[in-house]
Amino acid sequence: MTLQQMFDLAQKKTYFSRPDEEIWAAISNAASTIFLQVESEHRGFFRVKDTTNLIFLAGVEEYLLPAACGEIVRLRESTTGNPTTDPWRVVNPADVNDDVVTSAQVDNAGDPLNSAASTFRYVGPYLKNTDAATAAQAQSISISPIPTDTRFTELIYYAKFVDITGPESPKVMPNESDGAVLWSAVEELLVNGDDDNHINAAAQKEENLRWFMKWCRNRQFQQARQVEPYVMDLD
Repeated sequence: MTLQQMFDLAQKKTYFSRPDEEIWAAISNAASTIFLQVESEHRGFFRVKDTTNLIFLAGVEEYLLPAACGEIVRLRESTTGNPTTDPWRVVNPADVNDDVVTSAQVDNAGDPLNSAASTFRYVGPYLKNTDAATAAQAQSISISPIPTDTRFTELIYYAKFVDITGPESPKVMPNESDGAVLWSAVEELLVNGDDDNHINAAAQKEENLRWFMKWCRNRQFQQARQVEPYVMDLD
């Protein structure tokens, strides 16, 4: 369902007794809580590959990351952005011992440890005071040395939750979570209104959440390839 449909249902299930702002806040709180539950079990669920929102420019040291960027998994750069003409080069963080460059973090991102290394290093992500005052709270990175030409980038990151404030907000959570998000929001709204029906809403939330988390855990059925012995037959 759309966010507007979820809002309408939450409004009806709480007898039109709560203000609009409170309903949107409850939906956002519910989605945020479930987002963190999913992330705690499956860190790569909200992984994003972005090749359009970050471009290194000549003379520019600091760059604002996409608003949804939470943790960088891998950053690569290329003069053309076309790996057939100019292969991607890994931009390592300034501390090469950081977790984001270990094989455990990037095994599924495409052979980064064997890729060519970039001459650039990045520091961050970090949150500037000026950006902390904004709703998006987008993070930044600094590049060293400062580029002297344009470089296209491939940025892979784990997304962070973006607040839901109205029907035009990003939904963030998959449709399969709609029931859990809706009933969690309804439960909060009924509690705020001192309505004993929040107990029934809580039961509905737990049932929907149980099935949604089961869906999250069982999305991948492909079996990993087993290691084949080097010597297949000694005869």
